[in-house]
Amino acid sequence: MTTFATTLLLGGRIHSPAAPDATAIAIRDGVVAWLGSDDVGRALHPDATVVDLEGAFVAPAFVDSHVHLTATGLTVVGLDLRTATSLPHLLTLLAEHAAQHPDGIIWGHGWDESGWPERVVPTTADLDGVLGGRPAYLARVDVHSAVATTGLRQLVPGLADAAGFSAQGPLTADAHHRVRAAARNLLSAAQRRD
Repeated sequence: MTTFATTLLLGGRIHSPAAPDATAIAIRDGVVAWLGSDDVGRALHPDATVVDLEGAFVAPAFVDSHVHLTATGLTVVGLDLRTATSLPHLLTLLAEHAAQHPDGIIWGHGWDESGWPERVVPTTADLDGVLGGRPAYLARVDVHSAVATTGLRQLVPGLADAAGFSAQGPLTADAHHRVRAAARNLLSAAQRRD
């Protein structure tokens, strides 16, 4: 019979939605075997090698931290909509940005309707009402969806047949990828340089 050594980490702040008050974690053969409180950990694992975390925070490993350089650059120079507190506020920010940047596509990012009083997403009609036929791409805070103007949507062949298409609302999945690619193709040399 094979036995595996257990390491018991005590006195920490363990990140786990399943055990939000956990201060201890037992690891057996490189695998998390248990989460809970220090006293229960000592009782369940009396022969474990003990490591005092001294209040340190423990989170899951293999967190994928990466940067999409083009998207990061466009976030820095584009229209920042993270401060929008409502749909009308977003449309005001959009109008102000359009007036200050009269040429080229409008690239915006960061809107999040979940904190707005009306909790409704911007629509193509909302954007068209501010921008007319001007192309605009406004990515949601999660960057997995975006709303686009008619002026931009018309540049994407087959958009209505793509997975994730919405006639007025945010585009997701393949429809989002297609409209984002079209938006990038419209960036001016100055926008790319900034």
